[in-house]
Amino acid sequence: MPKVSVIIPNYNHAPYLEQRIQSVLKQSYRDFELILLDDYSTDESLGILKKYAGQEDSIRFYPNTQNSGSPFKQWNKGVEMAQGEFIWIAESDDTCLPAFLEKMVAVLEQNPAVGIAYCQSDLIDEKGQLINSYLKNLEFIYGTEHWRNDFIQNGEWVCREWMLFHNPIPNASGCLMRKEAYLQSGGADPSMRLNGDWFLYTKILTRWNLAFVAETLNHFRVHQYTQRARTRATYKVYDEIITINRYIQEHVSHSEVNARKALSKVAGWWAGSLPYQKWNKQSWKANRRLYGIFSSYKPRLIFGIVYIFVFVSVRKVLKMLGLIKAAKWLRSRLFPGKYFD
Repeated sequence: MPKVSVIIPNYNHAPYLEQRIQSVLKQSYRDFELILLDDYSTDESLGILKKYAGQEDSIRFYPNTQNSGSPFKQWNKGVEMAQGEFIWIAESDDTCLPAFLEKMVAVLEQNPAVGIAYCQSDLIDEKGQLINSYLKNLEFIYGTEHWRNDFIQNGEWVCREWMLFHNPIPNASGCLMRKEAYLQSGGADPSMRLNGDWFLYTKILTRWNLAFVAETLNHFRVHQYTQRARTRATYKVYDEIITINRYIQEHVSHSEVNARKALSKVAGWWAGSLPYQKWNKQSWKANRRLYGIFSSYKPRLIFGIVYIFVFVSVRKVLKMLGLIKAAKWLRSRLFPGKYFD
């Protein structure tokens, strides 16, 4: 049996697929199987995947005959087929360094109470050019230098102090999970569109610890076709975050205070999304319901909503006048450290 099962779940990522597969096959650690999945792609993905299928006994290919409608269904499908002790969901538009598996496997083997081990990631664009290290994002979000060094952290503490507020694991490609922990959690929730990874990690970390390797071994590609980019401006995202928040309250002791603080912050995110949502009868109804929930955690929320719509209108005018860069410069001087660069 292989030690690691590498799962590449693909949907319409033909431009990046060859590089993704090659980055797996070039790993210095060799005790792995490769499971290729395709969710009924409409681009050139199938031809690329078929080229690799069967090249070695350790490479298997399972294409869908219709789209599943959820990336997390594909995750669960791959894990069900996996024979390895450890699971690497290597997303099809990302890439990595050859030492990724070698470093991550060592952490899990040496620390049996760790359910998830992950590394530092660089964000790259569609052309593979560096945007920034995710370290910059983490330090802005949490206001700490925690991620400058390797660590092992108690899972319940992570849920209470980090997971309630944000998902510190940028994407699945940067982490290695125990199959036992994945299955014990009940797997990824296929009903979630954006935050199924966040919820999965949370469920695992209520029982297992988290390890981090400060070395950059993963390259997380950010582009307009990522699931995150397609689903950001929808009310459904906020129902998912509320579900995660309530799960932590139910399963992690002494989390109630931070849970309320977190929902106050999420209320602000929700208000900020309103000008960008697609409005119809269903979204009106859902957002009225969300307002009822969030207003109990954030006083004077209605004033925040008015501010957001005014801000967006002013921003559009500044963009038309070509003054966006100047406005951002002024904002950074007036409110240093408050806004992410």
